[in-house]
Amino acid sequence: MASGSRRSLTTLVALGLIVAACSGGSAESTTTSTPEASTSTTAPAPTTTTSTTSTLPTTTTTVGELPELDARVKIPEGDGPFPAVVLVHGGGWVVGDPSAVQPLADLLTDEGFLTVNTAYQLSSFDAAGFPAAVDDVACAVRFARAHPDSDGSVVVIGHSAGAHLGALVALAGDDFGEDCGVGGSAVPDRLIGLAGPYDTDRLGIAVLLFFGAGPDLIPEAWAAGNPQLQTDRNPGLDSLIMYGELDGLVESSFAINFHDALVESGSTSLLELVEGARHSDMDDPEWVGDLILAWLSR
Repeated sequence: MASGSRRSLTTLVALGLIVAACSGGSAESTTTSTPEASTSTTAPAPTTTTSTTSTLPTTTTTVGELPELDARVKIPEGDGPFPAVVLVHGGGWVVGDPSAVQPLADLLTDEGFLTVNTAYQLSSFDAAGFPAAVDDVACAVRFARAHPDSDGSVVVIGHSAGAHLGALVALAGDDFGEDCGVGGSAVPDRLIGLAGPYDTDRLGIAVLLFFGAGPDLIPEAWAAGNPQLQTDRNPGLDSLIMYGELDGLVESSFAINFHDALVESGSTSLLELVEGARHSDMDDPEWVGDLILAWLSR
């Protein structure tokens, strides 16, 4: 089979497995109550920012003495320094690029945040996603913190598989990306998870490409790559965990159970239900923008 056809088949099979694993009747039950449902209805304002890159999905960005980063970096107008946000796209670990979350990045830049919309290594038969994808996100956090226009604070926002990767970095980021050429901590100050499947043990074969082998062969990697098992690593983390009422792909119990574990581990977490939102809505600023901005402004 040609390599291109093989990769296409890989993508289709992996996405199908994720759907089968994340939706259906096998989810854990929970009695945790959720906050009053909220929806965001304000569309993002027109972009009025300057940008260090000009094309999507990604452009290799170099800033001063910082090393190259495969990301779209946008700097707000006005005088800095600015708080930084690292955005991590979804796509089931096997597809996707930063263009998926660029509208959200544009909204945040308009509101005064330096945004780093990062790419990461996708999973395939030829290359496992773990730990390389997590290394890439950890490097983006270090880059954002060290950027000359950053005030040193960093928030990570991830959607779907990107929420899983962002959560790993938020909890155990200093375990990853040590060779990216940027010093300092890779642990962000805050995390926003959008429709994330945080407990990878529940996904089974749907994350075989991400890990590269089953848990019986590499149990340490499966443990290190599961945010649900890392919640006690960063008790100082402040999190906003959001999920859509009509997600249809990732069950609500992923968000609820992860939020509960964060709270039980001593960190601060807010759980938000977005009424009427499907999985694909959860990175759309018209659905989540107002909630994100309100939380960031606390």
